[in-house]
Amino acid sequence: MAQVRTKKQDIVNAALALFMKKGIKATTTRDIALRADISEGTIYRHFKSKAELAQVVFEQNLELFWKHLRHYLHRGDDPEQLLSGYIRGCFEFARRHQRRYSFVIAAHQTELKKLSRQKMKPMRMLIKILMLGQKQKFFREANAHLAAAMIFGMLTQTIFYMKSGQIAVNYPIVIQETTAACLRILK
Repeated sequence: MAQVRTKKQDIVNAALALFMKKGIKATTTRDIALRADISEGTIYRHFKSKAELAQVVFEQNLELFWKHLRHYLHRGDDPEQLLSGYIRGCFEFARRHQRRYSFVIAAHQTELKKLSRQKMKPMRMLIKILMLGQKQKFFREANAHLAAAMIFGMLTQTIFYMKSGQIAVNYPIVIQETTAACLRILK
């Protein structure tokens, strides 16, 4: 079923595109209104401020990413399978939703990092998988936050280099090699 377009969704879509192009701080409500083909006042009928709009854009895309990851996590019974599903889910989300993935990763690490503390963020989910793996003796004892940072960094950098064309390896092989490298870090 096709999604019904609304002015509010047009604003969110325009904001996402502009936030990715210019950054949240550099994007004005006038820019968003022009991109959405609406008056600037229409934005304020739906959102109190640009900050609230940025938060909504982040929350929507984070939720989409989380739902996508959960689909891949349900395929695993043990921590190694969960980690493998997490990695595959990240790669697939980045491939299917490039702009949304890029926004979540950028916003998660910059301007919006303090928002959505109550929601499960990708890094927090990874830490939980690693802690479970340590508890069940699948992974060696290590600082789970440091290990998660290393793995998350490996994933985001590999995805970045794939998207930019600097890694010319078959997609399934990249996922397989990345998963193997992550497991070597944890074993």
